[in-house]
Formats: sequence, C-alpha cells, structure tokens
Amino acid sequence: MKKSVYKSAMSHLKTSEHFQEATYNKLINHKGTMTMELAKKRKVMGWTVGIAACAVLAVGLITLNQDSPASTPSSQPAANVTTKPPTMGKVAVNIDGVISEVSEDGKSFKVGDLWVTVTPETKMGIDGPTAAEPSEELLQKEFKVGNIVSGFTTDDISTGKVNATNIYNNMAPQQ
Repeated sequence: MKKSVYKSAMSHLKTSEHFQEATYNKLINHKGTMTMELAKKRKVMGWTVGIAACAVLAVGLITLNQDSPASTPSSQPAANVTTKPPTMGKVAVNIDGVISEVSEDGKSFKVGDLWVTVTPETKMGIDGPTAAEPSEELLQKEFKVGNIVSGFTTDDISTGKVNATNIYNNMAPQQ
C-alpha cells in the first residue's frame, strides 16, 4: 500500500526539463569517462607488456651472442680474433693402472709389469692454461699399494723400468 502512494506521489512530481537534461548528461559523461579511463589503462598496460617483452628479447640476444666473436674487417688476420687459450684435448698416458708394489724409499712403484721411478725432474699434476689446480684427492704425495696412478714417460716402456716424465694422478681407490 505504501508503494502505491509513493508511485502516485512521484508521478505527480514535476521536474524541469533542464534538470532532466543535466542529469542525463551527467550520467552519459560519467559512463564515457569510465570507458576512457579503462581504455587508457589498457593502452598503458599494452605498452608496458610490449616494452618488457622487448627487454627480455634484448637480454636473451646479448647473452647468446656474448661468446661469439665480433665481426672483423677482412684486413686483419683471423689468428688475432681468438683471445682465449685453446681447449686442451687428451694428454699422453703410457703409465696407467693400480700400484702393486712400492720400493722402500717410496720413489719407485710397480704398475703391472712396469717399474716406474719418480725423479726430482718428474712433473706432478697437469699443467697448461686450462688445467685445474691439483687436489689432494687426485694427486697424493706418497705412492701406496692400491693407489690408482696415471702418467707419462718418454722412456721405452718395453724395457720394464722407466723414469716418469709426468705423473698426472695418484689417488686412493674409492671405498
């Protein structure tokens, strides 16, 4: 019952056309402003995502091309392009195996049928620009029965007794 009274009162209420037009314009402008604000936000978001994608691509390209040599004019020789030392391949090994016997002085040991003598001239470890520092695990100072040893000699190994030129590894077996 109260609703009908309200409706009838409202229908009798007269508003000016100027008020109605102003109210209508405010509603339209507010809705248009909201639409424009959303469009601006979307535009800014699109630019932000685009710039971020370009930055990621740029960083990726720089990272991938960092190790490739720069293009050089043809007047320079190609040998000057590389600044890093070449990667070393395999080292020559002709002493390799498990120590089965060690002399009393500890300077000679037997690997298979070959007696190897370590002299003061014998180099210990691997040298060169790409060689790692010798660790205590791979290059022990004392030769012991059961150790795994590898090295190189310039002597003829068919004689059965050689002087070691270089000892690369002298390590205890893993237990």
